[in-house]
Amino acid sequence: MYLLSHSGRRRPEPESKRPPSSKQSPVEGVSLHNTIYGRLGCYYNHKSFRMAFPLRLAGRYISGVARCGLLPGLNGVKTTPFAPVCKPNGVNIPAIDQRRHYAMRLELTEYGIVWRRPKYVPSWQPEKSGDLEGAKEPDLSTPNLKVLPAKDVLDQVDEVTRRLLSIEFSNHKESVKVQRQELCKKIQRHQHDTGSMEVAIAMMTLTIRNLQKEVFKCKKNILQRCYLQELIDRRKKMLKHLRRMDYKRFEWLIGELNIIYRPPPRYYRWVTRKASLKKLVRMRKREIVHKRLNEYKETLESQKEPFLKEKAETLKWIAETEKSLGLPVSVTVPEAASSSA
Repeated sequence: MYLLSHSGRRRPEPESKRPPSSKQSPVEGVSLHNTIYGRLGCYYNHKSFRMAFPLRLAGRYISGVARCGLLPGLNGVKTTPFAPVCKPNGVNIPAIDQRRHYAMRLELTEYGIVWRRPKYVPSWQPEKSGDLEGAKEPDLSTPNLKVLPAKDVLDQVDEVTRRLLSIEFSNHKESVKVQRQELCKKIQRHQHDTGSMEVAIAMMTLTIRNLQKEVFKCKKNILQRCYLQELIDRRKKMLKHLRRMDYKRFEWLIGELNIIYRPPPRYYRWVTRKASLKKLVRMRKREIVHKRLNEYKETLESQKEPFLKEKAETLKWIAETEKSLGLPVSVTVPEAASSSA
């Protein structure tokens, strides 16, 4: 045990000033004051009374004292009068029902509420970037761009030469050039359009999809992954500008490229277990409410025909009674009831 000196340092406490042992039973003549403060570790010095324990530890000790029956009702502890009682050393210690916390999993799973943390998806993957499809492979029989000016002569050569001059036997760079040319013809406004915003976005989309395929093969290539993330951010910025300037063209472009544009949210919220469990509890409550309302509605629908029949008979009896007494009829009898009569 230690005491706090005036300078704040700890020094060992002499045995003469130490409090009685906390293992001593609180019912064997020891006062409540000594029992509580002996458990908590509060010690006196010659100047003042100082507490040498953290606040959380104090709460735990007080809760332990309450469990022994000395301070019932502390720290959210509820004693059950009808619970079985154990008697160690002649002391009656009632059973304790601890109140469970709101977000405890065991309590919520009893009602079918289970939450699992969502899987982390990097922002360069198609699920986050908005690309609904990957890069399309071009037709292998497409001739290389270098021989396109001599296309008339290419049609006159044999099949083997035509295959050798196609992209089937070319490198990946030539294949990408063919993809870019085909996509540019699909998006451009006119024959010589190579620098409009729509064409730039289309070229970025083609590069992004090719890079995504490569990054999936080698995820340790950090430089390639960072360049891919920069391209995705740049394309999102250009899409935002095009959306603000020409919305119809923006809709047409994202439909042609088959991408989804997700505008930035107004505010960000961290995915936490407590907030998610609260939302799941609210959803579960709505499900229970709708289920019980539908059951009650079905019950009322099943009782509708007997109720209407009884109502018609009652109205008919009221009308006949008023007629027999010479009073004006104050109710309207349904036609079905009057015709049956």
